[in-house]
Amino acid sequence: MSKAVLISIRPQWCDKIIGGEKAIEIRKTRPKMETPFKCYIYCTQSGVALRAWGKHGKVIGEFTCDRIDRLAPANEPYGIYDIDDDYVLQTCLENGALWDYGHGTPLYGWHISNLRIYDEARELSEFTGLRNTRFGAAPYDIKRPPQSWCYVLEDYHA
Repeated sequence: MSKAVLISIRPQWCDKIIGGEKAIEIRKTRPKMETPFKCYIYCTQSGVALRAWGKHGKVIGEFTCDRIDRLAPANEPYGIYDIDDDYVLQTCLENGALWDYGHGTPLYGWHISNLRIYDEARELSEFTGLRNTRFGAAPYDIKRPPQSWCYVLEDYHA
C-alpha cells in the first residue's frame, strides 16, 4: 500500500499551476512522508476559474512534490518570511500575504514538479483515503474534499 496526498486548491491557484506561474504551494502543515511523493489536485468549487472546463469540484491532475521547504519568519519586526523575491514569485503570493496566512508561524513550501493535468477530471469518489490508526493506516471512503490535504492510496492506473 503506497501513500499519496490529495490536496485541495482553489480554482484561481489551479489556473496559475496549470499556466506554469505557480511552482510552489504554501501550506501550514506538511505530510509525514519523505519526498518525493505524488499529490492529486482537487480543484475546489469556489470561485469562477476552471468552470468553463467543468473541472471545479473534481480532481484535475497530479504532481510530484519533490521537496518541501520550511519557511521561517524573518528576525525583524516587519512581518515577512526569510525567503528571497524569486521564491515569493514562485508562490504567486506577496510576502505580506504569506504573513497574513501564517501570522509568523512556520509555513511549508511544497515544490510542484512533473505536473500532469488530466484530459477528463476525476471524481473524488474514485480515491481511497487513508487514516492513521493504532494498527497502521486504514482505508476509508472519501465523502468530501479535505480542508487542506489528506493521505490517499496512490493510484497506479491514473
